[in-house]
Amino acid sequence: MAERYAVFLDIDGTLISDSFRIPQENLDAIAAARAAGHLVFINTGRSFGNIPDELRKQFDVDGVIAGSGAMIIMNGATVFKKKYDFETVRRVAEYFFKNRDCWCVFEGLKTNYIIANAGYQVREGRQIELRTIEDLSLFLPDEEIQVMAAGPVVPDDFMKLFEDEMSFFIMRTYVDCVIKGCNKAKGIEKVIEFSGIKRENTVAIGDSSNDLAMLEYAGISVAMGNSQEHILEMADYITDTAANSGVGKAIRKILNV
Repeated sequence: MAERYAVFLDIDGTLISDSFRIPQENLDAIAAARAAGHLVFINTGRSFGNIPDELRKQFDVDGVIAGSGAMIIMNGATVFKKKYDFETVRRVAEYFFKNRDCWCVFEGLKTNYIIANAGYQVREGRQIELRTIEDLSLFLPDEEIQVMAAGPVVPDDFMKLFEDEMSFFIMRTYVDCVIKGCNKAKGIEKVIEFSGIKRENTVAIGDSSNDLAMLEYAGISVAMGNSQEHILEMADYITDTAANSGVGKAIRKILNV
């Protein structure tokens, strides 16, 4: 067969727009790419437990990179996994219990755990609220926290305190706090190591700061039409917006499927 490619898709602002419904044009293009022998992976900053079931049920892909590279699943098997140590989680929780101007989300393998400051609305059934530091011992000993998020604006002193344990990606309304050494490019690197796909035959599609590493690493980088300005400036191609099925259009154009 012709050269095989691997496509890596961000979720929020890329595969989906303002709901958890994936446009049919995206789903059809993903199916066509896989039918032609190419591989398709989700590559998200969300932890695995923060990918809603209703979203997972919609896509049929070859694997998932979650938590900005903290977890990699290929063909249903977990091939790589990292988590925050409990002491780091405890220190972060202590910070946000004292600094009530910011909310904090601990994104785990199973679900999300919230310190609901600053008017944060807990989504019942999807999130567990942490009300005291003692709640960590109740809910988190058997959980694996893969990524943290805080907002709406995170103080500089927080980033200074935890700069040795995490990397920070400043988004429009929050900050992603990723395990040091993990990013979406590292996830791609491990996937091609296992799959044998050439680096030059990788396609990354994204829209925001935490996609920058994978877009720089991939053989072909695609920015969504709704991307942050610095993403638009560095990408090889610019596709349509998430709302207008930009993922599906990019896949069909690049892979000719």
